[in-house]
Amino acid sequence: MNRIVAASLQQRLLVVLLVLVLIAAGSRSLQRLPVDAYPDLSPPLVQIITQWPGRAAEEVERLITVPIEKEMNGIPRLSTIRSISLYGLSDVILTYQNGTDNYFARQEVFNRLPSVSLPSGVTPSVGPLSAPSGLIYRYVLQSPDRSPMELKTFEDWTVEPQFRSVPGVADDSGFGGGTMQYQVLLDPTKVAAVGLSVQQVESALTANNDNAGGGFYSQGGEFFYVRGLGRVNTLEDIGNVVLAVHNGTPVLVKDVGRVVIGIAPRLGEFGFQKQDDAVEGVILLRTGEKTQDVLKRVEAKTRELNTEILPKDIKVLPFYDRSDLVDLTTQVVERNLLRGLLLVVVILIFFLYDFRAGLIVATSIPLALLFAFVCLDLQNASANLLSIGAVDFGILVDGAVVMVENIFRQLAARQGSPLNVREIIEEAAAEVDRPLFYAVAVIVAGFLPIYVLSGPSGTLFKPMADTMVFALVGSLIVTLTLLPVLCLLFMRRGVRERRNAAFEAVKSVYTRGLDFCLAHAWGTVFASAILLAGSLLLIPRIGAEFMPHLDEGALWVRATMPYSISFDEAAKIAPRVREILGSFPEVTTVASELGRPDDGTDPTGFFNVEFFVGLKPYSQWTGAYRAKAGLIAAINRKLAAFPGITFNYTQPAEDAVDEAETGLKSALAVKVFGANLETLQKKGKAIKQILQQVRGIRDVTLVQELGQPSLTIKIDRGRIARYGLNVADINGLIQTAVGGDVATQVVQQEKQFDLLVRLERQFRDTPEEIGNILVATPAGQQIPLKEFADIQVTNGASFIYRQDNSRYIGVQFSVEGRDLAGAVEDAMQQVNSKVALPRGYRLDWGGEYSEYTASRHELNVILPLTLGLIFLLLFALYSNFKFPFITVLGVLLSAPVGGIVALWITGTPFSVSSGIGFLALFGVSVQTAVVYISYVNELRGTGTPLAEAIRAGAILRLRPIMMTALVAALGLLPVALATGVGTDSQRPFALVIVSGLFTRLLISIFLMPVLYALVAQPADRLQV
Repeated sequence: MNRIVAASLQQRLLVVLLVLVLIAAGSRSLQRLPVDAYPDLSPPLVQIITQWPGRAAEEVERLITVPIEKEMNGIPRLSTIRSISLYGLSDVILTYQNGTDNYFARQEVFNRLPSVSLPSGVTPSVGPLSAPSGLIYRYVLQSPDRSPMELKTFEDWTVEPQFRSVPGVADDSGFGGGTMQYQVLLDPTKVAAVGLSVQQVESALTANNDNAGGGFYSQGGEFFYVRGLGRVNTLEDIGNVVLAVHNGTPVLVKDVGRVVIGIAPRLGEFGFQKQDDAVEGVILLRTGEKTQDVLKRVEAKTRELNTEILPKDIKVLPFYDRSDLVDLTTQVVERNLLRGLLLVVVILIFFLYDFRAGLIVATSIPLALLFAFVCLDLQNASANLLSIGAVDFGILVDGAVVMVENIFRQLAARQGSPLNVREIIEEAAAEVDRPLFYAVAVIVAGFLPIYVLSGPSGTLFKPMADTMVFALVGSLIVTLTLLPVLCLLFMRRGVRERRNAAFEAVKSVYTRGLDFCLAHAWGTVFASAILLAGSLLLIPRIGAEFMPHLDEGALWVRATMPYSISFDEAAKIAPRVREILGSFPEVTTVASELGRPDDGTDPTGFFNVEFFVGLKPYSQWTGAYRAKAGLIAAINRKLAAFPGITFNYTQPAEDAVDEAETGLKSALAVKVFGANLETLQKKGKAIKQILQQVRGIRDVTLVQELGQPSLTIKIDRGRIARYGLNVADINGLIQTAVGGDVATQVVQQEKQFDLLVRLERQFRDTPEEIGNILVATPAGQQIPLKEFADIQVTNGASFIYRQDNSRYIGVQFSVEGRDLAGAVEDAMQQVNSKVALPRGYRLDWGGEYSEYTASRHELNVILPLTLGLIFLLLFALYSNFKFPFITVLGVLLSAPVGGIVALWITGTPFSVSSGIGFLALFGVSVQTAVVYISYVNELRGTGTPLAEAIRAGAILRLRPIMMTALVAALGLLPVALATGVGTDSQRPFALVIVSGLFTRLLISIFLMPVLYALVAQPADRLQV
């Protein structure tokens, strides 16, 4: 270390040039560094979507979901297989271990899908390569006079292909509007009158819609293709398709039914503001892409669509843009960082009482950050709210404070001595450079355990650890190279240490207190232990949670209606809820998603309506509510007007991540695993009743899997055999006549539309009408369907949830007014004592609680290892055990006190964020002890008596110790006190460090000299 300082002082020009290079490279890296609001917390996953229209959940599970699950078992690095089977859709999600390459995961799925045995005509597809939190842009198509169906056509065939062509976009998923179809709506009486069947009509349409290639011929030296054009293009073409010829008279499609343009059976509906049926587009970010870069391209494509591609009366109107959240959180971070920087500079100038020295120390802050930006850029990383916003300038300048303070003090003390300024600076730096190196190493060691964390907590905090470690290394390099050079340049004429009356008063009080503590050494230690024990008694009252929820500045409201509700009935409720949500002045935009999109990417039913609620910035809230919690409570009171409907409140990206984590639409859920759906439902209801009585548990919802009304048509094989019919004939009739079957496609330029064959609505709307549908026999008879089958209404499964090859039912809930761990553990105890499960059935408490327990176990291991690593570094510094022992003991007796008390006073539950704060706090707290012990050892090495060295070292090192502790605490104080969007994840981390450093300072300045006095011996090996 000494040689580095000496070389820097000798090669001053080279040091300055290297700093200029760092400034240039760091500035370039800062411009290149992509910034996102929050990192993606979800694990790698692959979604397999299989649509089988018209089929019940039991059939979908048995014939699609289970075969896919079995084939996917055993994929390398696979963590969990979850699935949901519902009407017409199978959705299987494969979750992989963190760190798995996404392209490897998808390729393994593609390799195995061809081996899955599925029903004829069923083709599975793989969802887009996008994380659950990858939704970065929502827009709605607007036109003054076009119908929703027309807008949906433009969305499907013009807008979506354009957005999908944007580099970095994984998918553009449309929702709402109704998909255009050509429909042949048959009159069964007319079909029977001409001796035809519904299937024959469908077959005729299929056969009469094609072009032919006739090869080529040559004439007059030219080459001619031969093409037969037979595709239908218009409603008239379809109506004129010949079905049969009776006595020379052709029977046409228009003779047996109507040919119309309609919409495909609705699976969902999108509402926007006061529009009940609108068209939405949702753009997903491809995994691994930089949000800001892709958003700029998407916004450019929006401008191009609006000005050059779409008709003038159609506009793409974005109503959710992730860049708004990025800008908002960036402003919060910049504001907190600027306040922290100003507080640090003020503290430096106050203590040093010299403007030059304060600015020299402050120089290390931007240079350390620029060094970190270069390192982040080299590893192609991105920055986010936590990785930048939680950087503590005070911690970065701690080493610089000690270095410059010692140089300043030595220059002032040796003013007029024969030594020149350069020699004084070298000697002053030599006194502190070695302990500074180890102190920074200890702080870095406090952040290293973050790299061991797995799951969402590791993903969230590793970028912060990267930034802090790189910045600390950069700060150390600057402290050992540039700062001595700056001191030589700007203090070459010497310095005069002016009297600081305020600090002198503090030092006077401290001296008297120090003498008292040294005279009562064991009493001081005992008092410190009592303070620690008192704070530890508060831990049961603090509670615990996984992580603070990251405020996105918007709401996502979910309404869960009765599971058997029809589309028409649900479509009446959604606008009324949307109107209530939009009535609050704090709300800017309200959009609703009823049911699921046509592509099946969000498997749900008509019972589920989700509302996006855009909010004004909190600074513009002038009404009765100043925080989101108050607004949610007011909304919930108004929505109480809808009995039988459960409302849950979360945030757009958080909702998607929670669903990916639990497989349910909730961040917290208890799952009952077993084989029989009726048993699962019974146990689920029992658990729901118990959870509703647990304090702090709210919004308890049982995911009803049974109770879906079904019209079952059980075919009598004996009856159909007497008429020469097969089961396939009856099933084909049911599928086409009742459900509707796509016979072919109508091609119009680049667009393709399904041509659907189905009975008119009045002939298939009731069980009686369905029973009267005529079945054509081979002998030409027309016999009602009810003569061949038993038709009755029964109850079946609405959904079938599975995880790791087993069925389960979920009970969803949330926690309010109580800490997560306390509420869930109370619920677990009551459920385990009151609900007996049959053999083969088991419970799993998943979601945030499982993440909390996993991270708690990791922290229980990491914390002792961190202390052990710090102890080893201190042993390497002092070459004995006693000084590392009193250092660690002093930190344990003083640092946790403030952090624990602050969590208790502010009502902040212990979380991964605060746990990481304690780890960082331990590393930073060691530095003040190192500064003191190293200086006492230096005094003793020069012959100062032990007692005098202990006392003099404490008094002379009071200023740098107070400076390092205060600048580290005040540097994060704005973050600890901040509220609003972008502060939730940082606040517990900062709160622990700020409060812990204050109590560490107040206790350690008395405790460390006492501990040193208790263990020191004249024969000690003294390392500085």
